Amino acid sequence: MHPFTFARAEKPADAVAALVADPRAKFIAGGTNLLDLMKEGVERPGNLIDVNPLPLAEIAELPEEAGVRLGAMARNSDVADSKLIRERFPLLSEALLAGATQQLRNMATVGGNLMQRTRRAPHGLALGKV
Repeated sequence: MHPFTFARAEKPADAVAALVADPRAKFIAGGTNLLDLMKEGVERPGNLIDVNPLPLAEIAELPEEAGVRLGAMARNSDVADSKLIRERFPLLSEALLAGATQQLRNMATVGGNLMQRTRRAPHGLALGKV
């Protein structure tokens, strides 16, 4: 594995500043995808920025918009198990439950899913894990 430094962001502004200072840096929370890519040499960040301390795990109803707000740090298991999500967006809950083991869902975050590097099959079909 390529050497890297590690920094913990205590505030969202700290995370942004660390990324601006080092464009090769990567945010890490659960690390279920990034660590695999680092082990294989596919990703080589110079700095890992731990965003676990950030208060971004909200799962909140937005009644005026008939939607929900999912914070970047919301764990997939919390989203899948949320009464709000199960009632209003059952397909999302089912997809999260079907897409990974309980252990991975407990670590993986909504933000990590969005930042995940797309994998490609030999014939151009996208592969990935939820």
